[in-house]
Amino acid sequence: MIVLLVLLLLALPGPLAAQDSSWGLSLAPVDDLSLSPTERSDSKRPCPEYRLLPGDPRDCEPWVASADLTPGAPLRVALADADLPATVEARQPNRLVGTILPLTSIGLVAANSLLGYDGQDFHATNERMFQADTRDGGADKASHFADYYIVAKEVAFAYEKLGYSENAARWWGFGVAVSTGLANEFADGFTRHGFSWQDLGMDAAGAATAVLVSMTRTEDLLGVRTSHLPGPTYTHDVYSADLKLVGLERRLGIKLGPLRWLNFSVTYGSKGYRVTPETELERQVGFEIGLNLQQILNDVGVKRDTWWGYALHLVGDNVRFPYTAFGMRYDMNHGRWRGPNTGNYQ
Repeated sequence: MIVLLVLLLLALPGPLAAQDSSWGLSLAPVDDLSLSPTERSDSKRPCPEYRLLPGDPRDCEPWVASADLTPGAPLRVALADADLPATVEARQPNRLVGTILPLTSIGLVAANSLLGYDGQDFHATNERMFQADTRDGGADKASHFADYYIVAKEVAFAYEKLGYSENAARWWGFGVAVSTGLANEFADGFTRHGFSWQDLGMDAAGAATAVLVSMTRTEDLLGVRTSHLPGPTYTHDVYSADLKLVGLERRLGIKLGPLRWLNFSVTYGSKGYRVTPETELERQVGFEIGLNLQQILNDVGVKRDTWWGYALHLVGDNVRFPYTAFGMRYDMNHGRWRGPNTGNYQ
């Protein structure tokens, strides 16, 4: 996954445009102090096409055809995006890079399996899912879900910057993620790992979740982060599904102050699986409060509109860093609570 995301960074045109795709094309900046109060009101961005919860009405307004027909008044018409003047030309997508990106992604993951392990005859492995007696206690499945959520999301971002429409980019992200996962599993079928339908299913589920979050315009409210600390096992990894408090702040119209830099997360991790010396095996479902590095970067002025800003967000938005969150975790193997802790211990 890391190699694929680095490719995305290299593929994006520079300097990057600021990420504000959920709002569509705005005709004037909302905070332009040169505008009169009336003009500022007229310059509001159009409300998103999809929204799970209502946003702050001060941030946008529905765009409908309207005009002031008072005698002598200047004609002023607000139009929907589809009715913009023909002088606004749609940007042609970079189809060359758009074609190279999935081919490169598929080739790299296949080569990683085929060249990194001794070859065998093609075979499938029934790894099962989150059962207590599986090889990694289900942490590997949580990893597949989180990784391919991120791949689908970041590939969609890349395709938008390549000039594709938001909807097309969204489905390109899904397609690239699933096809890359399929290539990975097919190549694994010729190694000791074997083809795993369970891994592929979690890849597709993660990618589909990214599409759903994008379509409902809830990226500022919901997210998924991965966790890959060095080592041959998953025992220090914690995978998180996040509720971002800054998203609640915007939707409820309240001021949370520094609390906007926090996430409330549901996590999954396993302890002790394939660890030497042997220790207790635990499958932990956790509830924690932790730092929202994405919002912290935004609030200190680091945006995705430069290559270095994008690089920081690529990591800060998508990786749950160890020791940045505290909470309680329920060990399903032994029916007990552990914590409060960071979840990254062994």
